[in-house]
Amino acid sequence: MDEHIITSLLHEGAPIDNFGIGEKLITSASAPVLSGVYKLAATESNGQSTPKIKVSASREKLTIPGDKQVYRLYEPGTQRAFADLIALATETIVDATSLTVVTSDPLSVDRQQRLTHFEARPLLAPVDLSNTTSIPVTTIQATTQAKLAELPRTTQRLVNPDLYPVYMTTTLSQLQTSLLNKMTILAD
Repeated sequence: MDEHIITSLLHEGAPIDNFGIGEKLITSASAPVLSGVYKLAATESNGQSTPKIKVSASREKLTIPGDKQVYRLYEPGTQRAFADLIALATETIVDATSLTVVTSDPLSVDRQQRLTHFEARPLLAPVDLSNTTSIPVTTIQATTQAKLAELPRTTQRLVNPDLYPVYMTTTLSQLQTSLLNKMTILAD
């Protein structure tokens, strides 16, 4: 069994409460190895944060530099999310009638867009690592499920999901371009 079979069974009304998945739970037929890479976005020295960027010959591997905050954008007065927006941590995004943003997809042809009439709510919250009290797993799970429920259902399909737009602020995009240009000059 895998996620596709389980989804199909549940959509067909199968009276199943639990599933035994076995090795399909921990391995993927299409990508049996979990690939993860740590990419440095900033360094801190004497309380000063310095943004960093990873440059690659592959444009889609270009990192987004600096300390960031992610905002979920909603239609006004609703819980319907229509996009996420990555901003520098020093930027404050408030509810807006109009904002120019840049798509975070580095391969996009038309990168700049104008968003109108939205409410912005931050997704990231600081965590005090010196506090030894841990957050219960059930709280983390409930928060994650609530945030996923805000996304359009069509983006949550396992087969052919709609793309969920992720933008970045023009300030963050300009920082990325500036650091990229500095790296290109150094390489010449």
